[in-house]
Amino acid sequence: MAILELKSGEMQDEETIAGALERVSKESSRLTLVTVEAIGATERHLGKAGDQAAGQDLVLASTLAEGIRTFHTQVAEQLTSDAVRSQTQHLISGLFEELSQLLQGIHLIGELSPQGRAVLLSYGERTSAVIVAQALKARDVRAESVAARLLYLSQNPSIPEKVKKRTAADFRREVSDLLDSGTLVVIPASLRSYVPET
Repeated sequence: MAILELKSGEMQDEETIAGALERVSKESSRLTLVTVEAIGATERHLGKAGDQAAGQDLVLASTLAEGIRTFHTQVAEQLTSDAVRSQTQHLISGLFEELSQLLQGIHLIGELSPQGRAVLLSYGERTSAVIVAQALKARDVRAESVAARLLYLSQNPSIPEKVKKRTAADFRREVSDLLDSGTLVVIPASLRSYVPET
Protein backbone atom coordinates (compact mmCIF):
# COMPACT_ATOMS: atom_id res chain seq x y z
CA MET A 1 0.00 0.00 0.00
CA ALA A 2 1.45 3.36 -1.05
CA ILE A 3 0.57 5.95 1.59
CA LEU A 4 1.25 9.69 1.52
CA GLU A 5 0.99 11.55 4.81
CA LEU A 6 0.13 15.25 4.64
CA LYS A 7 1.58 16.66 7.86
CA SER A 8 0.58 19.86 9.61
CA GLY A 9 3.21 21.90 7.74
CA GLU A 10 1.41 21.09 4.47
CA MET A 11 -2.02 21.79 5.98
CA GLN A 12 -1.62 25.40 7.14
CA ASP A 13 -3.66 27.39 4.63
CA GLU A 14 -4.89 27.43 1.03
CA GLU A 15 -1.39 27.96 -0.35
CA THR A 16 0.32 25.10 1.47
CA ILE A 17 -2.61 22.75 0.86
CA ALA A 18 -2.61 23.64 -2.85
CA GLY A 19 1.07 22.67 -2.99
CA ALA A 20 0.32 19.39 -1.23
CA LEU A 21 -2.56 18.69 -3.60
CA GLU A 22 -0.26 19.24 -6.57
CA ARG A 23 2.12 16.65 -5.13
CA VAL A 24 -0.70 14.17 -4.51
CA SER A 25 -2.07 14.71 -8.03
CA LYS A 26 1.32 13.99 -9.58
CA GLU A 27 1.73 10.81 -7.53
CA SER A 28 -1.92 9.69 -7.61
CA SER A 29 -1.33 6.84 -10.04
CA ARG A 30 0.91 5.06 -7.54
CA LEU A 31 -0.85 6.12 -4.32
CA THR A 32 -3.61 4.21 -2.55
CA LEU A 33 -4.09 6.23 0.63
CA VAL A 34 -3.57 9.80 1.84
CA THR A 35 -3.67 10.77 5.52
CA VAL A 36 -4.33 14.36 6.56
CA GLU A 37 -4.02 16.44 9.70
CA ALA A 38 -6.21 19.35 10.75
CA ILE A 39 -5.75 22.67 8.96
CA GLY A 40 -3.76 25.34 10.77
CA ALA A 41 -4.89 26.02 14.35
CA THR A 42 -8.23 24.22 13.95
CA GLU A 43 -7.69 21.77 16.82
CA ARG A 44 -6.79 24.61 19.20
CA HIS A 45 -9.99 26.47 18.23
CA LEU A 46 -12.08 23.30 18.59
CA GLY A 47 -10.62 22.75 22.05
CA LYS A 48 -11.54 26.33 23.03
CA ALA A 49 -15.10 25.78 21.76
CA GLY A 50 -15.38 22.61 23.84
CA ASP A 51 -14.03 24.34 26.95
CA GLN A 52 -16.53 27.18 26.53
CA ALA A 53 -19.41 24.73 26.11
CA ALA A 54 -18.35 22.82 29.23
CA GLY A 55 -18.01 26.15 31.05
CA GLN A 56 -21.65 26.91 30.25
CA ASP A 57 -21.04 29.52 27.54
CA LEU A 58 -22.77 27.82 24.62
CA VAL A 59 -23.14 31.09 22.72
CA LEU A 60 -19.37 31.65 22.62
CA ALA A 61 -18.77 27.95 21.86
CA SER A 62 -21.20 28.15 18.93
CA THR A 63 -19.60 31.38 17.70
CA LEU A 64 -16.17 29.73 17.73
CA ALA A 65 -17.56 26.69 15.89
CA GLU A 66 -19.19 28.94 13.28
CA GLY A 67 -15.87 30.70 12.73
CA ILE A 68 -14.17 27.33 12.18
CA ARG A 69 -16.89 26.30 9.73
CA THR A 70 -16.60 29.57 7.81
CA PHE A 71 -12.82 29.22 7.61
CA HIS A 72 -13.05 25.66 6.23
CA THR A 73 -15.77 26.62 3.77
CA GLN A 74 -13.57 29.43 2.44
CA VAL A 75 -10.57 27.11 2.14
CA ALA A 76 -12.71 24.58 0.28
CA GLU A 77 -14.01 27.26 -2.10
CA GLN A 78 -10.43 28.22 -2.99
CA LEU A 79 -9.32 24.63 -3.58
CA THR A 80 -12.30 23.10 -5.38
CA SER A 81 -14.09 23.72 -8.66
CA ASP A 82 -17.71 24.50 -9.51
CA ALA A 83 -18.24 20.82 -10.35
CA VAL A 84 -17.72 19.68 -6.74
CA ARG A 85 -18.32 22.87 -4.74
CA SER A 86 -21.95 22.19 -3.86
CA GLN A 87 -21.22 18.65 -2.68
CA THR A 88 -18.23 19.91 -0.68
CA GLN A 89 -20.32 22.53 1.09
CA HIS A 90 -22.95 19.90 1.86
CA LEU A 91 -20.37 17.54 3.40
CA ILE A 92 -18.77 20.30 5.48
CA SER A 93 -22.19 21.50 6.67
CA GLY A 94 -23.04 17.97 7.76
CA LEU A 95 -19.88 17.73 9.84
CA PHE A 96 -20.53 21.06 11.51
CA GLU A 97 -24.15 20.15 12.26
CA GLU A 98 -22.73 17.14 14.14
CA LEU A 99 -20.23 19.42 15.89
CA SER A 100 -23.02 21.77 16.96
CA GLN A 101 -24.92 18.85 18.49
CA LEU A 102 -21.77 17.68 20.28
CA LEU A 103 -21.20 21.14 21.76
CA GLN A 104 -24.81 21.22 22.95
CA GLY A 105 -24.28 17.85 24.63
CA ILE A 106 -21.08 19.06 26.31
CA HIS A 107 -22.99 22.14 27.50
CA LEU A 108 -25.81 20.01 28.95
CA ILE A 109 -23.40 17.69 30.76
CA GLY A 110 -21.24 20.57 31.92
CA GLU A 111 -17.92 18.85 31.34
CA LEU A 112 -15.61 17.76 28.57
CA SER A 113 -14.24 14.27 29.17
CA PRO A 114 -11.02 13.03 27.53
CA GLN A 115 -13.17 10.89 25.20
CA GLY A 116 -15.38 13.88 24.39
CA ARG A 117 -12.30 16.00 23.65
CA ALA A 118 -10.93 13.33 21.29
CA VAL A 119 -14.21 13.23 19.37
CA LEU A 120 -14.38 17.03 19.36
CA LEU A 121 -10.86 17.41 17.97
CA SER A 122 -11.58 14.77 15.30
CA TYR A 123 -13.69 17.31 13.41
CA GLY A 124 -10.50 19.09 12.36
CA GLU A 125 -8.98 16.08 10.61
CA ARG A 126 -12.33 14.85 9.34
CA THR A 127 -13.04 18.20 7.68
CA SER A 128 -9.52 18.24 6.22
CA ALA A 129 -10.13 14.78 4.72
CA VAL A 130 -13.31 16.00 3.03
CA ILE A 131 -11.62 19.11 1.65
CA VAL A 132 -8.59 17.23 0.32
CA ALA A 133 -10.69 14.50 -1.31
CA GLN A 134 -13.02 17.02 -2.93
CA ALA A 135 -10.10 19.16 -4.10
CA LEU A 136 -8.52 16.08 -5.67
CA LYS A 137 -11.78 15.37 -7.50
CA ALA A 138 -11.62 18.90 -8.85
CA ARG A 139 -8.21 17.92 -10.26
CA ASP A 140 -9.69 14.83 -11.95
CA VAL A 141 -8.32 12.42 -9.35
CA ARG A 142 -10.76 9.72 -8.28
CA ALA A 143 -10.78 10.22 -4.51
CA GLU A 144 -13.07 9.78 -1.50
CA SER A 145 -12.78 10.66 2.16
CA VAL A 146 -13.65 8.18 4.88
CA ALA A 147 -14.41 10.19 8.02
CA ALA A 148 -15.48 7.32 10.32
CA ARG A 149 -17.22 9.17 13.16
CA LEU A 150 -18.26 5.86 14.72
CA LEU A 151 -14.62 4.79 14.94
CA TYR A 152 -13.86 7.79 17.16
CA LEU A 153 -16.92 7.11 19.31
CA SER A 154 -15.96 3.45 19.71
CA GLN A 155 -12.66 4.42 21.33
CA ASN A 156 -14.54 5.01 24.57
CA PRO A 157 -13.25 2.48 27.16
CA SER A 158 -16.83 1.65 28.19
CA ILE A 159 -17.73 0.40 24.70
CA PRO A 160 -17.78 -3.43 24.53
CA GLU A 161 -14.80 -4.98 22.76
CA LYS A 162 -16.96 -6.72 20.15
CA VAL A 163 -18.51 -3.37 19.16
CA LYS A 164 -15.03 -1.83 18.82
CA LYS A 165 -13.89 -4.72 16.63
CA ARG A 166 -17.00 -4.54 14.45
CA THR A 167 -16.64 -0.77 14.00
CA ALA A 168 -12.96 -1.13 13.05
CA ALA A 169 -13.82 -3.96 10.64
CA ASP A 170 -16.53 -1.81 9.01
CA PHE A 171 -14.01 1.00 8.54
CA ARG A 172 -11.43 -1.36 7.00
CA ARG A 173 -14.09 -2.83 4.70
CA GLU A 174 -15.15 0.63 3.49
CA VAL A 175 -11.52 1.56 2.80
CA SER A 176 -10.85 -1.78 1.07
CA ASP A 177 -13.94 -1.47 -1.14
CA LEU A 178 -12.84 1.97 -2.28
CA LEU A 179 -9.29 0.80 -2.92
CA ASP A 180 -10.60 -2.17 -4.92
CA SER A 181 -12.55 0.25 -7.12
CA GLY A 182 -9.37 2.20 -7.87
CA THR A 183 -10.29 5.14 -5.65
CA LEU A 184 -7.65 7.10 -3.75
CA VAL A 185 -8.77 7.10 -0.11
CA VAL A 186 -8.27 10.13 2.13
CA ILE A 187 -8.51 9.58 5.90
CA PRO A 188 -7.74 11.50 9.08
CA ALA A 189 -4.16 10.90 10.24
CA SER A 190 -5.38 9.69 13.64
CA LEU A 191 -7.08 6.70 11.95
CA ARG A 192 -3.94 5.54 10.15
CA SER A 193 -3.37 2.63 12.55
CA TYR A 194 -6.73 1.11 11.57
CA VAL A 195 -5.66 0.60 7.97
CA PRO A 196 -3.88 -2.74 7.34
CA GLU A 197 -0.45 -2.71 5.67
CA THR A 198 -1.49 -4.64 2.55
